[in-house]
Formats: sequence, C-alpha cells, structure tokens
Amino acid sequence: MRPLNHDFSMIQSPDFYSVLTSRIGGIDPEQIVFVGLGNRMLGDDGIGPALLDHLKKYLPHTVDAGVTLEEYTGVIRRLNPSVIVILDAADFGAEPGQIKIIMAEEVSLVRIGTHKISLDIIMEYLSSETGAEIFILGIQPEHISYSSNLSPSVDRAARECAEVIISLLCGKNGCENHSSGFIPSFD
Repeated sequence: MRPLNHDFSMIQSPDFYSVLTSRIGGIDPEQIVFVGLGNRMLGDDGIGPALLDHLKKYLPHTVDAGVTLEEYTGVIRRLNPSVIVILDAADFGAEPGQIKIIMAEEVSLVRIGTHKISLDIIMEYLSSETGAEIFILGIQPEHISYSSNLSPSVDRAARECAEVIISLLCGKNGCENHSSGFIPSFD
C-alpha cells in the first residue's frame, strides 16, 4: 500500500475525515463490521463490494451482502459488533467519488442503491438487535448502468477511502493480514 496522502479533498465531502475519525478512530477493528452493498454488474452501484475488496485482507469482519443486506442480518448479529459500517453507492447530489457519512435518519434524503428493502429499516433493526452504532459510508456514483467496471473517479475514491479506513484502524504499524474476509455459512 502506498503512503497515506492526507489531502482528501478529491474524495471527501466536508468533514468526511473528522466524522469518520469520530465514528471509528481508536476502536478495535474486531468490534467493527464492514458491509459492502451493491451490484457489481451495475457500474458504480458495485462500489460497496469493490471497497470491501480493498479492506478484507486487513480487517477481520467484512461481509459482502450484494444487494440483499436483509439476508445477512443474522451473520452480522453473531459477530456482535459495536459499530456497523455499510459501504454503498449513494446519490446525494455531489461530484462523482465524493464520500458522505449517512445516518439512518438521513437515508430518506438520499438515493441509495438497488436494494430490495429500505436501508433505514434494516439499520434500525440491526441497531436494536446489536446495540451497535450503524451508518452508511456513501460514495457518489457517476453512472449506474450495465458494466462490471467502476468509473475512474469512483474507483479512485474507493482506493483512497480504503487507505483512510486502514490508517484509522491499523495506524502506522498496520493490521494483521486477514486472508479473505468473512464468508458466511448458511447452515
């Protein structure tokens, strides 16, 4: 991984770094679950799973939920997190690649993904079941259309955002290498 560049002006909406620091900085990575949401075949809608790809080898609890977070609530509950971070495309009217922290009560104010059930309902459920703080790390898409590729601005945002998260949680010494993230079992 290249050295972290603390000039996040290309990827952040106002106060992104300070808000993210206040939400996850200093928390044991074992207490955080990162959930990637999105359809990898719809261009920038696949930003959640793509960002998760960058994180899963460094962080212990990552869940690729595709477009059906509701099917993974049991897996997430069993991990007993204190923080749940949902990684997803979110249209909040900014430039492509901009990042915004979105709380459950703000979900109705932005257009988020291609999910079957409204995320605010699932966020409320997970919060009540786990007691965890839960928020969406939303990245402004450029295009959501049939394509397996992210747009360049969104791809860059994913890479830089991953560096920020890893830096906040692992510090200068890095994290233990976690081989492949969490692969749920539906036994």
